[in-house]
Amino acid sequence: MSYVIGFCCNECAYAAADLAGSTHRKHPANVLVIRIPCSGTFDPSWLVYALARGADAAFVAGCRKGECHYVDGNLKAEKRVAFVKQLLEAVGVEPERVEMFFMASSEPHKFVKAAEEMSKRVEKLGPLPRRGRIDRVRLGKKENLVEALKAIAKEFKDIKLPEIPGFKVPVYDESCIGCGACVEACERDALRMVDSDGFRRILLNAARCTACGDCVKACEESGESSLRLGGMRMSQLISDWSEGIRIPLVACEVCGKYFATEGELRKADSPQICPSCKEVLSAKAMSFGKVRA
Repeated sequence: MSYVIGFCCNECAYAAADLAGSTHRKHPANVLVIRIPCSGTFDPSWLVYALARGADAAFVAGCRKGECHYVDGNLKAEKRVAFVKQLLEAVGVEPERVEMFFMASSEPHKFVKAAEEMSKRVEKLGPLPRRGRIDRVRLGKKENLVEALKAIAKEFKDIKLPEIPGFKVPVYDESCIGCGACVEACERDALRMVDSDGFRRILLNAARCTACGDCVKACEESGESSLRLGGMRMSQLISDWSEGIRIPLVACEVCGKYFATEGELRKADSPQICPSCKEVLSAKAMSFGKVRA
């Protein structure tokens, strides 16, 4: 039997569901309710994980707008549900399979209406096809989300996702000189710097990134302002490592080895000579000086 998961806030939506039961209001038996402290505590991975684990639809229900018991938790939840809708659309799954509802604790009829609405959607859309059922996992939220997405995906469209807390990543602009200050500042190993084939690449692991902003601060403290936190692309979310920026390297005038970016040399007011060749040239100069003396 197809079933629907509903994440209901304790103060209003769950109370409305409870009142619906105590007043003998009938709602579809395939709707399973999970009580959460506040709709603002809901994480996007919960909805996708529920779909990957067997639910054919899922919803979040919170307090009425302007009446959240925790200020704006329901508004945050609304943005996260919209985020999940875009995720589902990007992987070829009907965004109608998830929804956000608002209700007061004294409105059991609204809970019943929400449950009936989601049950009807499942009847119309049919069972959700899955590539495979994922096991219970003990991963971070983003890792959980990615594994669940892969389990239900029909395709992957590389769209830019909405900006919501926890799902922002470093975004580089063309003024980046590739100094690596951002990489050194990242304590979660979400950024790496690789020199190869004449380019310096700064790689990003979006699943590890917590959007703490340490990389942005390090960039500013180094005298640059080429980095900010912004929305990620779908390809960044599902990839282990994606390219944040690629900067051409310059070759040493002596040995021809690629060693630094043009911006680094300009900032340091340094000649186009790699450190190894500088040491050799300095040693020769010192030796020549001693001989002349």
